[in-house]
Amino acid sequence: MSNRISALSTILRSPMRILGLVLMLVFIAEVAVMFALPYMVPGTLSASGEAVVDAVLLTLVCAPVLWLVIIGPLRRIAIQEHERSETIVANASESILTFDRDGSILSCNRKATELFGIDVESLIGRSMQSLLPSLPVIPDQLPAEFRVDAATPEGNRFPVQISVSEYPSESSRTRIAIVRDLTESERAEQERITMARETEALRAQQMATLAQLATGVAHEIRNPLTSIKMLVQVNRTKFADEGLPTDDLELVEQEIRRMERSVNSLLDYARPEKSEFRSFPIQDAVQRTVQLVEARCKTQNVHVRVEAPDNAICIEGDAAQIKQLLLNLALNALDAMPSGGNLIITVKRDQHRVDVSVCDDGMGISDKVLDKLFSPFVTTKESGVGLGLGICRRIAEAHHGTLTGVNRDCGGATFQLTLPIVAQDPSDTSTESESDISVHAQESSCKAS
Repeated sequence: MSNRISALSTILRSPMRILGLVLMLVFIAEVAVMFALPYMVPGTLSASGEAVVDAVLLTLVCAPVLWLVIIGPLRRIAIQEHERSETIVANASESILTFDRDGSILSCNRKATELFGIDVESLIGRSMQSLLPSLPVIPDQLPAEFRVDAATPEGNRFPVQISVSEYPSESSRTRIAIVRDLTESERAEQERITMARETEALRAQQMATLAQLATGVAHEIRNPLTSIKMLVQVNRTKFADEGLPTDDLELVEQEIRRMERSVNSLLDYARPEKSEFRSFPIQDAVQRTVQLVEARCKTQNVHVRVEAPDNAICIEGDAAQIKQLLLNLALNALDAMPSGGNLIITVKRDQHRVDVSVCDDGMGISDKVLDKLFSPFVTTKESGVGLGLGICRRIAEAHHGTLTGVNRDCGGATFQLTLPIVAQDPSDTSTESESDISVHAQESSCKAS
């Protein structure tokens, strides 16, 4: 039965098919009546009488056939679709209301009664303004989607988001409102903000503790290390003059220097130097960075490409710190490509900000450290301290910018620095001497021959 209704539903979706089916049924019934008419009426009946009998017989035959073949299936299809629509609306996870031009509620689903705490009988006929006090009085002024505060009969208010659409009706202009409760989402957002603030406060506390620790470490370790290093250097020179081996002393000196670098990195992270902000082109910092890594690029067979516009993109900040940030990113990229590769530095302007990307095609960022990439003492290098990227992010934040790091789909990693830009002052002549160097699509000479 259901298969027959489904097949008829497919046939009866087109008005032309319905018309063709009606004409075919009427034609078949008329032919049958014409053949049966001579056997059903006496021969003495007049032409008018035969016409009346023909019409009666045609009606008696066509009416049941049309009901069985067309009207009945269409009625069942309409009832099924209506019940399906009512079931979907009644069990929808969002509150659904329909209202007329005057804002009176015409219908609602179960979720709407639960949301506003009103039964169906009391809800139908109420004004939309009684549930949504901020709703415009004239429904024609309603936007397609907006956010207001709803109210319960007890006076409790809660935020909701409403989507309004026209209901297709020829008799009256009706609108459908889908009401979504935002209480949980706003609570979750508030919890997220609170958690972020607590994390930031914890981070600030850690920084303060780290600053105290770094000061003590510097006082207790750096001075003795300097004395030990000087004694090692003196004895190494003495042993060399006497022709004795100095390999062990040279190794000790290297380890002492590595310890000094760790202590200095800790001090830089805990006690950043004071910034001297001024306006300068970001291309200058990029060019300085390329010049500083040029020698190492030649040694590692790394090809550097700089893509930047010719027009200067000026930012407000400390040029030395921005150069330090980019240099750290470039050195990390070179560490990821010990056997050669490509280092791409891209500068792009986007309205009121500039994006500087440092890309490599090395081994990429390990999944173990990707989520805590900028946390202190997190590193994958054997001799690394894990403070370099933390210093870089702090510099970016001090310049009202952001620094992010992700793995590339084609291999390697990309670190993107985003900074706000300022309008260039034509009278500003305080930029570095390298500002006249063009870096547009520059192919650096760092590729080894």
